[in-house]
Amino acid sequence: MPYGILGHDDPMVAPDRLLPRVGAFNFRDLGGYPTVDGRLTRWGRLFRSDTLHGLTDSDIEVLHGIGLTTVIDLRRPVELETTGRGPLASEAVEFRHLPLIIDSAEDQGAPAQAQENLAQIYKWFLQVGRQSLVEALTMVGESQNHPLVFHCTAGKDRTGVLAALVLDILGVERNIIVEDYVLTASRMDLVLARIKGEPDSEALIAQVPQFLLQAEAATMETFIDELWRDHAGARAWALDAGVAKETLDAMTELLVTSDK
Repeated sequence: MPYGILGHDDPMVAPDRLLPRVGAFNFRDLGGYPTVDGRLTRWGRLFRSDTLHGLTDSDIEVLHGIGLTTVIDLRRPVELETTGRGPLASEAVEFRHLPLIIDSAEDQGAPAQAQENLAQIYKWFLQVGRQSLVEALTMVGESQNHPLVFHCTAGKDRTGVLAALVLDILGVERNIIVEDYVLTASRMDLVLARIKGEPDSEALIAQVPQFLLQAEAATMETFIDELWRDHAGARAWALDAGVAKETLDAMTELLVTSDK
């Protein structure tokens, strides 16, 4: 219980869920979330974030304090090549680049509905990013990798899909998974301001359809509903995709409290 707040009435606004990072605006802890069997996800083990290349020296000191061990980068190769890893590149932290997509959805031949609807894009990630998601889930289920953070550029879409899969596997209540996703909406202005401040990015952002910049509850609700309709949930999807049952069982042991 690193933050001493497991009894907080609202797990979504618990103090210290959002770690104050000068160089990352959407870095937050996935602990303290209630599961359907009355337990809670553990604090200080698993984090989600937007890109980490802008971290400051003081940010790095905070990450030292939480004992960060592993970073999973879900960005496209061109994104990593453009910005690099930032100051974490010189830290003794395990780094794994697991891009969910290589090019844009249009470039990779995504079906039309996955170019027009965020929930359908997320479903498409399950196909095109299958192997990366399997590797990411496997890493989340291994104790030596914790504390662990996974991230993309905004910490919304690719990160949101992996977060939803993990939380669903852990048995976190559906409404909480949705609310965790929606938390990003309050950070998007800051994230977009950072992106616009990077070379050649402002013009690109101006061309992005507005629906791609939203983090609305209906999007994640639809994704979770169709995940259960088509695959009987994230655990069944992960097993079918190639994640070992032992890894999924270990994930629950690592990331969920034992007390009901």
